Amino acid sequence: MSTWFEELVPCPACGREVRAKLAYCAHVARAPEVRAQVLERSFHRATCACGEVFRARRGVVYTDVDRRQWIQVSLEEERPIWPELEVATGALFERAFTGAPAAAELAEGMRVRLVFGYEELREKLVVWAAALDDAVVECLKLRAIERDPSLAATPLVVERVTGGALVFEPAGREPFTIPAAAVDAAHADMRLPPRFPELFGGRYVALHRLLGPRYRPAPDPPR
Repeated sequence: MSTWFEELVPCPACGREVRAKLAYCAHVARAPEVRAQVLERSFHRATCACGEVFRARRGVVYTDVDRRQWIQVSLEEERPIWPELEVATGALFERAFTGAPAAAELAEGMRVRLVFGYEELREKLVVWAAALDDAVVECLKLRAIERDPSLAATPLVVERVTGGALVFEPAGREPFTIPAAAVDAAHADMRLPPRFPELFGGRYVALHRLLGPRYRPAPDPPR
């Protein structure tokens, strides 16, 4: 079940404390509005008396049993310790689905991921809703960086999938698209998993595994 609490969070504009309703765990089966809120960027949104509208930054576990999705959302500043958090994510998932046979059945086929921030959570939902493999999408980002190395300094998250094409709207840059034909070809390319086992074998499925300062191979494959 979802676990909610109220907390005073500081307004980024004026510093005033604002009471916000936040979640430790958000289960879409019990609170279907959460998925819509993530997609429209209103999840954990708060409004200050000064007029500032902002999203309170808190870690949360996002679970959608029907869509077989279990995502640990950590804070952006925690990314440098992703290897440790990846292990912790797997352990937390195992504890959540250990015990009753019914729980084990629910765990079967679940996609377990570690992300940093709500934008990365939103990207997973967008990519999976289009029936795309998030590991393949990360490979396509790598190809985009190979063509334009300046993209390596820009957070690349999929804004939307239109007609099978990946649309990116990076901050401070012109939007760009990876055509549907390239997306389809990458999904059919059986050379990608053995070439990039780090992306296809871990809970943290992100290009940062390869380009970040603390690269480490994934120790265990997902369930």
